[in-house]
Amino acid sequence: MAILPILLLIIGAYLAFMAGRLKPANKMAAGAVASAFALLSFIVTLLLAMRVWDGELISCTIGGTIIVADALGIMLALIATAMVTLISVYSMSYMKHDTRLESYYSLLLLMVAGILGIGFASDLFLMFVFFELMAVSSYALVTFRKHRKDAVEAGMKYVILSAAGSAIALFGISLMYGQTGSLEIATVANGLRDNMVSLIGVVMVIIGFGVKAAIVPLHTWLPDAHSAAPSGISAMLSGIVIQAGFIALFKALLAFTETNISVGNLLVGLALVTMTVGNLLAFVQISVKRADLKRVLAYSSIAQMGYIILGIGLWMEYNTEIGLQGGLFHIMTHAFMKGLAFLCAGLIIYRLGTRELKKMRGIGHLMPVTAFCFTIAALSLAGLPPLSGFMSEWMIFRAGIDACSIIGFWGILITFIAVLNSIISMGYYLPIIRTFFLKPNRKFVGVKETPKLMMIPIIVMTAITITLGVWPELGLKAIAPVVTALLGGV
Repeated sequence: MAILPILLLIIGAYLAFMAGRLKPANKMAAGAVASAFALLSFIVTLLLAMRVWDGELISCTIGGTIIVADALGIMLALIATAMVTLISVYSMSYMKHDTRLESYYSLLLLMVAGILGIGFASDLFLMFVFFELMAVSSYALVTFRKHRKDAVEAGMKYVILSAAGSAIALFGISLMYGQTGSLEIATVANGLRDNMVSLIGVVMVIIGFGVKAAIVPLHTWLPDAHSAAPSGISAMLSGIVIQAGFIALFKALLAFTETNISVGNLLVGLALVTMTVGNLLAFVQISVKRADLKRVLAYSSIAQMGYIILGIGLWMEYNTEIGLQGGLFHIMTHAFMKGLAFLCAGLIIYRLGTRELKKMRGIGHLMPVTAFCFTIAALSLAGLPPLSGFMSEWMIFRAGIDACSIIGFWGILITFIAVLNSIISMGYYLPIIRTFFLKPNRKFVGVKETPKLMMIPIIVMTAITITLGVWPELGLKAIAPVVTALLGGV
């Protein structure tokens, strides 16, 4: 059962490819198969979650390595399979004018299979293998529309930086293996020593996996890749792929918790820089002459990663339990609110054929549902109550306040910087919303509301974003077993 959700995605990838090849005239065939297997994988993961949350240990051994469906892996798998199900349905209409759709859906499912593997892997090398499965699939999806120059350029940047990061991460893992003779995370944690080799290993792991997690200054590939990719892939990249990159980093760093290396402080420092740079760059983007909506959202994803890393870092260094809860909860809330923002942006681009924000002026009058859903996503990302983004960010702010009992003024400063970044984010989200609802300064010809099939994922994500805000306990039920396990040293 532990490996069944991954197997379903891999089988679905092959069958989607075959469906697309056998029925090339029916462009929805591959998408229908992919959506069905993605949904099936989500259902199986949910069944596994119920058993894991009851305290059952579910694992299987493959070639001497162990796949463990633990609480952290289950949380990541639930988010990823829910996202890919919605994106597959969305893409059935959004991608109907493209060719090679059998490859698109196959790569999409394989990318998510890699994400699940990262969560379920119990040793560092197996986690790295799944990490590469996710990475290689995402390379091809970014450059899927290879006839466009910006997609090819973005793909090349992504491949070069990410491949270099993977090589550095592998070198860091090899240093850990050299000291302990094992790749099992628990065994490595008990065997690492406080020396220069361990310090170099920490730096290598942060740099290597930090590229995929878009930690500043390793973020330079992200704006081009996320804006050039098809909107469904942009939603996956920002919504769950970079978070999976951080989960890989987090699991590797757990091996260093028995050393005297201040891993938590490193993460806190990187988090503050990441959220500040990401928000400032997004703020600058909104004021350029030909502001690109997807590019603004891409820079916002960098800032949002800062919040996640800050919560986890505060827990690792100062044992602030609410920081761990907030960081994990923000992974969940960000997946759906940022996915929603990219899907709404994709719908507008689908109708207008442009990513320039000024050419979208007044589009809310013709596409009111899409504009409303984008507004919910944007306000949630900015941390406006009572939406989901506010709840997860508030928990992270509370972690900074709780840290004051240990570090005094520095805890206040950390919290102030985090709150200030939320205010900065309002500075670029509100102008976008305003542009959508201004009086149109151009005549939109033939523009109407979104196709019904594309509207289903939008409405579902909007409902999730609102629900997790007014009823956060629903999402925290999936977070609680992870927190319990990590606090117990598992």
